[in-house]
Amino acid sequence: YGEGARTNPSKGSVWPTIEEAAIIQEERIEKEEEEEVVERNGDKEDEDDEDDDDDDGSSDTSVLVVPYPELVPVVFFCLKQTTFPRSWCIRMFSLTRCVSTWFERVSMMVILLNCVTLGMYQPCENIDCSSDRCQILQAFDAFIYIFFAMEMVVKMIALGIFGRRCYLGDTWNRLDFFIVMAGMVEYSLDLQNVNFTAIRTVRVLRPLKAINRVPSMRILVNLLLDTLPMLGNVLLLCFFVFFIFGIIGVQLWAGLLRNRCYPEENFTLLPRPYYMADEDDERPFICSLPVDNGIMSCSDVPARREGGKTCCLDKDDILYRQSIGLSPEPLANGSVSVAGLCVNWNQYYTRCHTGYSNPHKGAINFDNIAFAWIVIFQVITLEGWVEIMYYVMDAHSFYNFIYFILLIIVGSFFMINLCLVVIATQFSETKQREHQLMQEQRARCSSSSTLASEPGDCYEELFQLVCHFLRKARRQTVALFNTLRGKPRGFHGVGRGRGGGEGRERKANGREGRDRRAGLRHGHASSAEPVALTAASATDGCPQCAAALALSDGVGPVRNAASDETEEGTVEESDRDGVQSSTKGKDKQGHEGAESCCSPKKGCKELWYEIRMKLWGIVESKYFNRGIMIAILINTISMGIEHHEQPEELTNVLEICNIVFTSMFSLEMILKLTAFGSFNYLRNPYNVFDGIIVIISVCEIIGQSDGGLSVLRTFRLLRVLKLVRFMPALRRQLVVLMKTMDNVATFCMLLMLFIFIFSILGMHIFGCKFSLKTETGDTVPDRKNFDSLLWAIVTVFQILTQEDWNTVLYNGMAATSPLAALYFVALMTFGNYVLFNLLVAILVEGFQAEGDANRSYSDDDHSSSNFDESEKRDSIKLSGKKKYQYSNNSEKSMLIPLLYFPSSPMKSLCFRIQKMMEVYKPDWCETREEWSVYMFSPQNKFRLLCQSVIAHKLFDYVVLAFIFLNCITVALERPKILQGSLERLFLTISNYIFTAIFVGEMTLKVVSMGLYLGETAYLRSSWNILDGFLVFVSLIDIVVSMAGGAKILGVLRVLRLLRTLRPLRVISRAPGLKLVVETLITSLKPIGNIVLICCAFFIIFGILGVQLFKGKFYYCVGLDVKNITNKSDCLAANYRWVHHKYNFDNLGQALMSLFVLASKDGWVNIMYHGLDAVGIDQQPMINNNPWMLLYFISFLLIVSFFVLNMFVGVVVENFHKCRQHQEVEEARRREEKRQRRMEKKRRKAQKLPYYASYGPTRLAIHALCTSHYLDLVITFIICINVITMSLEHYDQPQSLETALKYCNYFFTSTFVIEASLKLVAFGFRRFFKDRWNQLDLAIVLLSVMGITLEEIEINASLPINPTIIRIMRVLRIARVLKLLKMATGMRALLDTVVQALPQVGNLGLLFMLLFFIYAALGVELFGELVCNADYPCEGMSRHATFENFGMAFLTLFQVSTGDNWNGIMKDTLRECPPDRPGTDYGCHAGLQFISPMYFVSFVLTAQFVLINVVVAVLMKHLDDSNKEAQEDAEMDAEIELELAQGGLCCMMGGIGAIAGATVATASGAGVGGGVSGAITAGTVGGPSSGLMAPLRDGGGGSATHEGHTHPRCRLYSPAQVSGLSNIEESNYC
Repeated sequence: YGEGARTNPSKGSVWPTIEEAAIIQEERIEKEEEEEVVERNGDKEDEDDEDDDDDDGSSDTSVLVVPYPELVPVVFFCLKQTTFPRSWCIRMFSLTRCVSTWFERVSMMVILLNCVTLGMYQPCENIDCSSDRCQILQAFDAFIYIFFAMEMVVKMIALGIFGRRCYLGDTWNRLDFFIVMAGMVEYSLDLQNVNFTAIRTVRVLRPLKAINRVPSMRILVNLLLDTLPMLGNVLLLCFFVFFIFGIIGVQLWAGLLRNRCYPEENFTLLPRPYYMADEDDERPFICSLPVDNGIMSCSDVPARREGGKTCCLDKDDILYRQSIGLSPEPLANGSVSVAGLCVNWNQYYTRCHTGYSNPHKGAINFDNIAFAWIVIFQVITLEGWVEIMYYVMDAHSFYNFIYFILLIIVGSFFMINLCLVVIATQFSETKQREHQLMQEQRARCSSSSTLASEPGDCYEELFQLVCHFLRKARRQTVALFNTLRGKPRGFHGVGRGRGGGEGRERKANGREGRDRRAGLRHGHASSAEPVALTAASATDGCPQCAAALALSDGVGPVRNAASDETEEGTVEESDRDGVQSSTKGKDKQGHEGAESCCSPKKGCKELWYEIRMKLWGIVESKYFNRGIMIAILINTISMGIEHHEQPEELTNVLEICNIVFTSMFSLEMILKLTAFGSFNYLRNPYNVFDGIIVIISVCEIIGQSDGGLSVLRTFRLLRVLKLVRFMPALRRQLVVLMKTMDNVATFCMLLMLFIFIFSILGMHIFGCKFSLKTETGDTVPDRKNFDSLLWAIVTVFQILTQEDWNTVLYNGMAATSPLAALYFVALMTFGNYVLFNLLVAILVEGFQAEGDANRSYSDDDHSSSNFDESEKRDSIKLSGKKKYQYSNNSEKSMLIPLLYFPSSPMKSLCFRIQKMMEVYKPDWCETREEWSVYMFSPQNKFRLLCQSVIAHKLFDYVVLAFIFLNCITVALERPKILQGSLERLFLTISNYIFTAIFVGEMTLKVVSMGLYLGETAYLRSSWNILDGFLVFVSLIDIVVSMAGGAKILGVLRVLRLLRTLRPLRVISRAPGLKLVVETLITSLKPIGNIVLICCAFFIIFGILGVQLFKGKFYYCVGLDVKNITNKSDCLAANYRWVHHKYNFDNLGQALMSLFVLASKDGWVNIMYHGLDAVGIDQQPMINNNPWMLLYFISFLLIVSFFVLNMFVGVVVENFHKCRQHQEVEEARRREEKRQRRMEKKRRKAQKLPYYASYGPTRLAIHALCTSHYLDLVITFIICINVITMSLEHYDQPQSLETALKYCNYFFTSTFVIEASLKLVAFGFRRFFKDRWNQLDLAIVLLSVMGITLEEIEINASLPINPTIIRIMRVLRIARVLKLLKMATGMRALLDTVVQALPQVGNLGLLFMLLFFIYAALGVELFGELVCNADYPCEGMSRHATFENFGMAFLTLFQVSTGDNWNGIMKDTLRECPPDRPGTDYGCHAGLQFISPMYFVSFVLTAQFVLINVVVAVLMKHLDDSNKEAQEDAEMDAEIELELAQGGLCCMMGGIGAIAGATVATASGAGVGGGVSGAITAGTVGGPSSGLMAPLRDGGGGSATHEGHTHPRCRLYSPAQVSGLSNIEESNYC
């Protein structure tokens, strides 16, 4: 320490503090280490460079130590590390140090500057670059380019160019190099005046250079690169799906979406060439050709309507009017035709014919494979897929929905989730690895990176740092003060000035520290550790008081519970401080301070101390905390009451409320500050949060008197978050959130960078190209455009949320070229399926890590709640006067009853009631305890009969059969069945019959098991309670329908709705399903916690939305609303003033709108309404307030992406928990399976091969069939075949057709030859054992059949339906499946999916049940809704309705994929028109409330919970299949080792036997197609198999015989074997 003290004269004390000492120590160690490293490296380099040395005449020492050992010694053949330009370059970068140098900082600044200049590009103006602004930007661009080029050159000189440690050895440097080169090309082309846009867009990549400069971001990117191999397999799988579905689509529907309704050939009067539903033909009317049987034909074209009436004139009237000389249609006042008196032109469009244009500006069609892929991609992203499906159903056949549903299940639910699963499983591995790297790097450089820091204690660290600086500053000021007064250094003034006070405070601390340690030694619980820092400083005047205080610590302040978890660190630090300072001058101070003790100050001090203790008790009491909690709740409610058009009184009341609550919270803050002192108050982050909110609220109230400052009102809402402190379970979830926070922040940076790059790219490609024609004929830019950086970013973000991205795609393809689809596909793939899945992976990993930690200390959970804490405190107060040990014991004894406290009152109440009842119980009750329902004794014949019936194995199946039959009748229900019809009669009677059956079943069970008393009684199982409830409801239903008529229709309806729950009874009778449901039920509690967090955010954003937008979502509906500015104008013009269905007029409406936002469907329109809102009763204007973007986008980021993705984490974690008790069983099964397979392989290895008896020709064929090369050739041929199949397109030339036909002949003949060769080689039985061979044969037969049918049709010898031929051609695609045989990585993924299928099957059943119940409910609720020209619909259409059960099912499938479900919900939210009865319109007032509940509950269960269970299942199985693959590899290796050793030891005994065995492995492996086997075949059995054939029969018999008689060969390593082979040969052969 001497050195430290000498070098620190200003410190005010001779000894450095412990921290300083530690730092000095560290520095010294580091120095030594560095010297060592340099020496070591020097030696190494010395050895490397000795040969260079000889040519160099230079002295040895110059080469002995290379200054930078990690760099290449010589670059460009002449520049050593010490030569001038290179040494300067190296110094400039200081590439070897870990400090970020000035050069790095400058280059970072330049990159940021480049981002700014890129963002200032304006596509609409900078066409020829004539403006000043553009010129300046160009100059900047040139400067930046020169800087990057210089940087590259300097780095190249410093590092060298080629080689492992050189410039191009690093991936990031390669990226830099590419960017610089592209810039060079661009500038050289500019000189020749060639404008080449593609090169210019490479500039966009420059911001990527930032990634390398930010370490934590680099880690995330590296992680993504690590997942690429696995993602590559997923991508292959995707290609597979794309090819198969694409080829099917092209074969079936090429050119069909061009069908339109044309008039007859010679009909010329019509205004348009074919029937268009609206002006721009966005959503065309597609008809079905006579050959196909699609849904729509030209007779379904709707009649023309004008002014709300159907037109009724026809062409004869026109010809007549023209002959008289009048205008074709009678016009009222010259322009508008009279309602109804117009010509219905639409009746003449009768001929369905293939036209020229495809829907959506030609973007949607199946004319060739590329367009088919675009369609498939769009279907997989689940946006707008329904529309495409309806087009195809209209044109071709109703049953095409099967294709789309399959595509969605395979594509969206499986493959996209596989992406997620792969990234998540990879994430945890990579994270651990990167973590170790960071630790090492940290040890080397002491860098501070987010990923490496211990998460969660960030606030604590900062706090300690600030405290440390404050202490340092105080010490320095005291020292300065002393030197100014001429005091010697190290002197502590006693009793005067700050110095003495400090010494005493430290002394008190020291004493306290010792006491605390003693307490800990006695097993003192750390949660009740007192911290007497502030208390000690309160007793400045008198050391005796301080000493007394330190002793009576037990009464001292006890820390608040919320900060328990974080405080250990600080306490330690203050201890060290204290202990060290209290060792010096203790006795000295005791005497001197004695006389100053009896001053009048002392009384005040004691009084003050007493007051603080009292306050402490109040603030920490549970009643105080509960009071605060209730206040927060009431405050939240008072903020939530605000709504549009609220009365004046309510506004005033709310203002007063706000002032009251603010003053309450201010009081709380003041009390806490007084009680804890500022230091301890600030130590707890929750207090800081509270304090900030209070200060803001006070500012806001002061500001309100002057008007303005309404922004601050929004901060009031954060009070809702204070509730989190009072719920420990929630706090746990939030801790997970906070722990993943650093990773999420990095992720957000990455996301920003990604969005920025794609926005600029979009501006370059699509800037100023999207425009719309309005009704008046003006062109305005589309709202989703790339015309400025802001809107480009919003559009890119919108595409990432997958909402309405298809319209942007259509616009982009129409404005530029179909290749524009590549931009969107890249954006969706990287953004959605990679980046956002990375976010989910971060959250899942957080939950799993936290879940593992949690299992270890779940027992201590109780101590974390505030409420136990206060009890402990009371106990400590009671026993505080005694010694420490007592306080601990009493604390523990007090705690024991507390843990069980919450649940006890209820139980005791029940118990009391039971005790009271027992007095009045008649005697026969006690005698009949065992009897069921007090009527049937255990020996009763009837009861025994019932028991035997229930125990019969068929009983459950019979009941299941009845439940299924009942489901069918439930599905047949619909509201439109007439009262007296046969169908209604059948349904009523079947309902009676089923009710009777279920009542019978219930009676049987109750009689045999008892109703309530007894362990196995009927009502003891929750599933039975469900059954009983449903039976009871059915009985009431029957009674009511018999008793009443129209009066109780409402009750009847409710009962009928409850009847739809009957399918739930299936669950308890299907074990797999039961497991899944139980998993879901156990995860309800944590899911509940997340829902609570969601609710908090929803309420905050909801209240905020009400304050921002209440009353602003109204608009005027009329013909010409251009000049209308507000409500009065609108009503004056006789237009309607209406509001949007999703608005923010009150909290309920706001929450519904926010739910639609959170489900990411239809959020763009709500956002546009918010941007356009002007004010209350004002007509909206386009983009009136762009800043409102912040509200919507922050909501989406926080809630949709972040909080809702926690659902995945929770469900996955719970699923793993639930599976844990099955793990043991599974592991055992796996082990058994493995043993069996080992045995099989061993036997196979010892047996003679099956082809031992083959002749030479057959052996040659066999060798060919088992060779690896044949597989490769066949794979190549299949690939070519797939390409030729995908060349087919609509309207293809004849030559291509013939070429493809001959290709097909060639491929088919190849496959026939392959199959026949294999049949010869393997023999009939063995050929069919292998699944792949079965597939091959099926493919061959199908191809041959297809060809013969085509030939027959061409020669017209037999009439054949063309559909059959089409199907045959489609089935050719099965050839693609042969590729799977080769792609092993892909097969692993597929195996995962296949293994997960049984469980996913259970999930599917659950889905079916859910869909079934909701579909039956939907038919009851919305079956009568009509959609027609009078009542237009937004989401429902003639395809999506709830008219009958089947359509309802399809509609619900659409809702579950989230495609336009908000439109469907809007349609069900209709208000009944006041002037007509609701019956013909199909609405009733109840729907306003029922409909949101119906849809929100369905969307929540289907989209958020169930899909996530699929993810959990897949994750589990991917882990399993990885394990299995490893085990397989180990097994193969083991067997090979055995065989190799067997070979060595039996060398003398029977060479032939070995030969037989090795060839057997080779052949076995060859047939199985396993890779490892094939390798051995090549190495061991391959070349010599021909020679060994004669030996086989000779030696084979004896060897196998010996193998059986002897115990199995012991396993030795080859080395041991060679050592032993001489001695022990006979023993173990």
